[in-house]
Amino acid sequence: MAEIPDNIIPVQEADNLYKTYGDDRAPIIEKDVNDQYRGQDPPYEATRFVTANYDKLKAYIAFIDQESKEAGVTPKGLRIYFGATEPTKGKPGRETVFFNPVAAFKGVDGDISYAIHTDLDGNKQAITVGDVIDGKIPKPSDTELVNGGVQSLAGNTVTFPPPPHSNDPNDYH
Repeated sequence: MAEIPDNIIPVQEADNLYKTYGDDRAPIIEKDVNDQYRGQDPPYEATRFVTANYDKLKAYIAFIDQESKEAGVTPKGLRIYFGATEPTKGKPGRETVFFNPVAAFKGVDGDISYAIHTDLDGNKQAITVGDVIDGKIPKPSDTELVNGGVQSLAGNTVTFPPPPHSNDPNDYH
């Protein structure tokens, strides 16, 4: 039988976190977006939650474990990043989240997001996402794509909220 993890919080505390976001943060987002997209009908409502499919999340974590083990790196956490989809047809995008594993890297303070680089011989090595973004890892040529390249571990397995259970945005469900 699994023991209760130390990060479990009471339902009331979760409800307070949800309501604080709804009272303090969501109105700021909604005002800013509605100011940018005047006249949008209905008015923009901030994303209150996203849902990650449980089986997809387990498969994602299993993939991270597999790739990390092959690269000789131990994941120390799963960083959850906030993001937003691109606006389309004059309408604002939606807030979202995506995930990336983090690990310790020599010469870096704290844990940092990483991807997996595979060289032409098939050897895997963990590299920081920053090194990929900054172009410090050479992009593979077309002939290297079979055995070389960078495997992202960023996961976006979330869906936007279904219609609320009630008309009260402060109801935590």
